[in-house]
Amino acid sequence: MTHHTPIKETALKITNLSKSYKLYHSRFERIKEFFHPFRKKFHQRHEVLKDISFQLQRGEVLGIIGQNGSGKSTLLKILNSVVTPTSGSFYCNGMVTALLELGGGFNNELTGIENIYYLGAIQGYSKKEMDCKLEQILDFADIGEYAWQPVKTYSSGMYVRLAFSMAINIDPDILITDEALSVGDIRFQQKCYRKIRDFKNAGKTILLCTHSLSTVKEFCTRAIWLHEGVIKEEGDPVFVTDSYNTFMLSLVKEHKLNQSLNDKTKEIIEPDVLSAPDHYPDLIWQDLNDCENYGTKEAQIQFAAIVNRSNQKNVLQLSGGEPIRVFINIVTQDRIIQPGIQLALNSQYGSSLIKIKSYHYKQPINLKKDNNHVVAVDFDFPNLGNGRYTVSLGLLSVVDEIEQQIHWVHDGLIIEVFNAGAIYKTGSQIVVKEVSFSVLN
Repeated sequence: MTHHTPIKETALKITNLSKSYKLYHSRFERIKEFFHPFRKKFHQRHEVLKDISFQLQRGEVLGIIGQNGSGKSTLLKILNSVVTPTSGSFYCNGMVTALLELGGGFNNELTGIENIYYLGAIQGYSKKEMDCKLEQILDFADIGEYAWQPVKTYSSGMYVRLAFSMAINIDPDILITDEALSVGDIRFQQKCYRKIRDFKNAGKTILLCTHSLSTVKEFCTRAIWLHEGVIKEEGDPVFVTDSYNTFMLSLVKEHKLNQSLNDKTKEIIEPDVLSAPDHYPDLIWQDLNDCENYGTKEAQIQFAAIVNRSNQKNVLQLSGGEPIRVFINIVTQDRIIQPGIQLALNSQYGSSLIKIKSYHYKQPINLKKDNNHVVAVDFDFPNLGNGRYTVSLGLLSVVDEIEQQIHWVHDGLIIEVFNAGAIYKTGSQIVVKEVSFSVLN
């Protein structure tokens, strides 16, 4: 007797899928092309997806990663029939529901409950069928009385709660999400991920587009790395995410800040320009004037630098545990009342890993009017997982017991953390270097 291995049922098949757009420099050129007697072209063709092909079996969870502009969102919109491909084909075996963008598909003038029936009808459900699902959807969303209010009054968190609850509780065969869970409070995010686990355990098919590599490693059975519209890598989630992370680190190494440290001929800003202390003549300052910033700006943070306190040398690549000093150059125009310094170390996804504020450490800062100052912040750099991090810097003031932001500079310094050790490849951001495991029986 011959035994045949069961063939998994195909949930999704994509064949030679491409998408391109016509780009015009102006609306006038679009009109000229339309009316030109010889059909002269005034546009440029921009290819977002280039001949993409892959299959997904029922029960698989596919993580799609890549830089912004790589074609991830366009691919998911095609699969949800929001965008029409230029060429190629795709086949979805079963009902598809998608959570592509904040509030996508909602009618802002309708209430939350009306939108549930409205979107249910689009998915092919009758009112009677939606009556049976309504309580479950509202219980999961947990938006209270707002369910009877127009969705145009909702916060971004309420949008996500209702949209995700709707998407997951109508029991689709294929679920598509595109960074939707990046909005909302942490408890609801955890609740959603538990629901996705249940969905996964039930043998459903999931496409998850995200910038969180740890999410791909934890949830996905396969991963695809899209790069400039083509599949760069495909297969095991750990292999694909590690390859992508290595690629991103290589971009950091080419960054002009890192190049400036290795270029011995690079002109160093002279200390007298910044009124820096004479005993820091070799300090390499990073110009922060082009960084995103805000504040009342009675004083401004103009330059910054990071050095290793052990040898007083500039550093932008760290391994963790080093004693570092962050120099901040501040130019004041007016008197600052009770000035304070704030520093935030941010992950590559924008979350603050540590925040340091001089007020919390009860260390007063004295800044004179119409002067250049250099403030030093000393601390031991934490043990972080490999990757790219940024440092944001702030100058504060306290007036009538209310903090005011005088000047805040987003992501003024870029730091690369690199360690070859296995513990730095776990996908976590904070790394515990020394752990003991014992069998106690």
